[in-house]
Amino acid sequence: MKTKNLLLAGIITLSGMLILSSCEKDDESIADEPATEAEAAEMVAYSLSEGTSGTASDIETAAALANVAVDSLSCGESADTTMVTTGTSVITYHNTKTYHYALECDESGNPVMLDVSFSYDGEFDAPRLASTHSVSGDFEIKQIEYTSDMYLFNGTWQRTGGFESKIGNLANRQTTIQFELVNVAIEKEPKEIDNGTIHFTMSGGSGRSSFSYEGTITFTGNGEAIIEISGNRYVTNLETGEVEEE
Repeated sequence: MKTKNLLLAGIITLSGMLILSSCEKDDESIADEPATEAEAAEMVAYSLSEGTSGTASDIETAAALANVAVDSLSCGESADTTMVTTGTSVITYHNTKTYHYALECDESGNPVMLDVSFSYDGEFDAPRLASTHSVSGDFEIKQIEYTSDMYLFNGTWQRTGGFESKIGNLANRQTTIQFELVNVAIEKEPKEIDNGTIHFTMSGGSGRSSFSYEGTITFTGNGEAIIEISGNRYVTNLETGEVEEE
């Protein structure tokens, strides 16, 4: 009888170990999944979105600073401003942003460019993704003279931090996304993105996996942009960050 009991206990223990091992492998396989192309497009879209206080928001803020700088700064003069941005709607966010901007003029003393650099830490919580991150960037804004209807942006924007998925495999991925702005045109009134291109690269990992993608963002002038990765196109709403494949 004692032998039977010992055998039964051994079987139960072994079964428990096998179940635990299986669960651990399942958890590891989920954690180790690299981001798919569609998930990458979504991370890019939320980074870009005004609704998460992302790149579009920084572009609009920089355009507003250009308005102020032309009227208040002398040639070669610079200024700093710090602001807290918060959102409490469907997407919540909180950032403490610091901008440094300097006015450049031509030989005749006419304003020709505003250089805007910025950095901040923040977070957002959207229906499909949440993120805690650090952001830095540098914009060169041209066509700041009164005769132009649009500002012209070139420069860089980078976000580094975690993206936590709320759907599917619920992965938490550490990701760096870099944007290079190429002739992005912003209407002076209202301050909305009209056209232009962003080249992007992204890399990251989760568990023992890693991933990298690159592509382009094309602004279409109707509050939307096209994200293209590996020949596939995704439409994103600049306000909400929502994205869908064409």
